[in-house]
Amino acid sequence: MKFRVIFLKKKYIYYSILIAVVLILILIATSLKNTTPTFNIFTDTNILSADVNGDGKKDLIYIKPEGGRYLVEINTNDKTLPLTPDKKLSTLGANSPGNPIKVILMDVSRDKTPEIFIQSSQQNNPIQHTFMWNNGKFDDIFCSCNNVLGFMDCGNNKTPKFLSGKLSNSSIELYGYILVKDKLQSFPLSDSYNFMGKDSVFTFINYIEGLPNSEANKPTDVFYPGLTGNDLSLIGKLSGENNTYKFQNLTFKDTKWNKDGQISETRWNITFKAISNTNKDLIKNYTLFLTLKPFTDENGTASFKIVSMSYEKN
Repeated sequence: MKFRVIFLKKKYIYYSILIAVVLILILIATSLKNTTPTFNIFTDTNILSADVNGDGKKDLIYIKPEGGRYLVEINTNDKTLPLTPDKKLSTLGANSPGNPIKVILMDVSRDKTPEIFIQSSQQNNPIQHTFMWNNGKFDDIFCSCNNVLGFMDCGNNKTPKFLSGKLSNSSIELYGYILVKDKLQSFPLSDSYNFMGKDSVFTFINYIEGLPNSEANKPTDVFYPGLTGNDLSLIGKLSGENNTYKFQNLTFKDTKWNKDGQISETRWNITFKAISNTNKDLIKNYTLFLTLKPFTDENGTASFKIVSMSYEKN
């Protein structure tokens, strides 16, 4: 029996390697595209796909305004399950052009099944709900009238946490929670200066609410040294649109950590209602996206400062 031996030329070997690399990159891009999204803002009937009951199959999450209020339903297997809010706060929010609903999927229980967080409003009052899959249904395990929702340690090897709080006249007040055996437990937050950047963000929010009159008095201490002109031009764009900006709510999370597990980057999504100063009936929703990193000043004081900014409106 004769054996046929095939010798490949170098260029064919290179082509084969190149094709393999391209295929791997395509697979990575596809997997990233199908990962559970972090922050989702919905203003009309929308459908989100994710496995929220832990059976390994994608479920359909329907978010739709009906009768002036939002309804959220989960289509899993052959069942349609509504998210029923707790009687203590028996609404998922109203359909508001200046404060649309946010549906956030985040696994804070580390059971590979994300919890469903909702941030919305009803009659200008903020609303938060947290739903968790439990024995064939979704339980509302947390509800509040807070307007700040955050996540911490969901992407490293520490215990995941979620943070709820509100914007007061003097600061962003936060309270921490962890899930232990499907039960919520509160935990004390760090009292360190500018925790995750909240003080810088608070100052920035006040500045935006003062536009266009406040444009000349930009708070330089909240911006990272060397922030580019392209990022800072966002302020001029917002001011030039001649709106009155009113804070509605915000969501945030940590995104990077150093080798010791300390947070090295955070991202904040801040929603403002924008009312035209020339037409009070013209109301839009603006979402500002901020990235913050720690900076140590000459006195050795470390705090988070804004390194990039962008926004979208609808």
